[in-house]
Amino acid sequence: MRSVRINLTPRVAPGQRIDAVDELKGLAIALIVLYHGEGIVGVPNVLHGEIGVDIFLILSGFTLAMNSAEMPLGRFLVRRLSRIYPAYWIALGLFIWTGRKFYGATRSWEDIWQHVLGIHGFSRPAYFSDISEPFWFISMILAAYLVFACLRRRLDDLSLVIAAAGALTLLATILYQDNNHTGGLIELAVRIPSFFAGVIAGRLLCSGTAELRFNLVLGLGLLCFYYQTFFRGTANNYTLPAIGIVAAWLGLRRLLVGSREGRITLAAFSLLGLISYEVYLFHLPFIRDFNTYFYAHVLGNLAPTHVQLLRGIFAGLAVTLALLIAWLTAAGREAYAEIDHPCSLNSRAASLGDALSLLAWGVPDDYCHAG
Repeated sequence: MRSVRINLTPRVAPGQRIDAVDELKGLAIALIVLYHGEGIVGVPNVLHGEIGVDIFLILSGFTLAMNSAEMPLGRFLVRRLSRIYPAYWIALGLFIWTGRKFYGATRSWEDIWQHVLGIHGFSRPAYFSDISEPFWFISMILAAYLVFACLRRRLDDLSLVIAAAGALTLLATILYQDNNHTGGLIELAVRIPSFFAGVIAGRLLCSGTAELRFNLVLGLGLLCFYYQTFFRGTANNYTLPAIGIVAAWLGLRRLLVGSREGRITLAAFSLLGLISYEVYLFHLPFIRDFNTYFYAHVLGNLAPTHVQLLRGIFAGLAVTLALLIAWLTAAGREAYAEIDHPCSLNSRAASLGDALSLLAWGVPDDYCHAG
């Protein structure tokens, strides 16, 4: 037997909206904010909310395989870069300015232009988490888009997809280790398989067909994981737990949709999911840096208690959400969402205004129609 042909009944039509995707994005950003909040108040990282990044990567790979596999290259790149760069550049400019004004931070032009392009995650270790720590994700997702652009016509060949995951994970691991780049190793390299897991899931659920070939390409790809684990001493610890969280949510939402309270909960996560990328970009300086600055320079409190810091976190998060909702609603979320997730235009929760209405006036029984 040289190959196995997988033929499944497609569960998702191209362009179909999946409410669970927005809900899972909301869950992912909630986990990330919780993770950062725990660090600010000094609570042990028990839940490991950083796994929310892997949920984002799984969902990104899933939606790309579902909606962009047959898209012309030029259109694909325009849509993806138009989705990533504008909000990122606004956040980048804001935090460069606030860092200089309030903290006197000065940065080299090399640091700035690499951040503008989003390639700082592949550069000097000092640039990886500079300006704002979450910005390293921009480098990763841009690289993921580039890889997907090269593979999108070959997604039927699961052996090639798995081999690419193994080869890129090992390559990133070696480069970061050999350059003593701890941030890139533990934040970026070990998360690469999560994106490919989403790509495979999107391919199978949307097209229903794929082929797994037992060939040298597959063998070498799997050997890359072997070498990474036993000779490089690193493991991809996030991917399987992230898949587990996604699967658990899909099972849980079947229970939640049966009650009004459950549907309101799903709508709340869906609303958060619609602005999850922007929240990811903006939230950390508001809940941490501006929080401690306010206590130190406005209130004269150089050592705020955990409770005071927690209040500042909630205040910073409220300001972040209010500004983002106002900004994106005014800008027209319908047009903006079309760049990110084209099928979202066909759902009543596609815009922030609609999602807010669902929360304010109640959620109808047919809300979760495509989860």
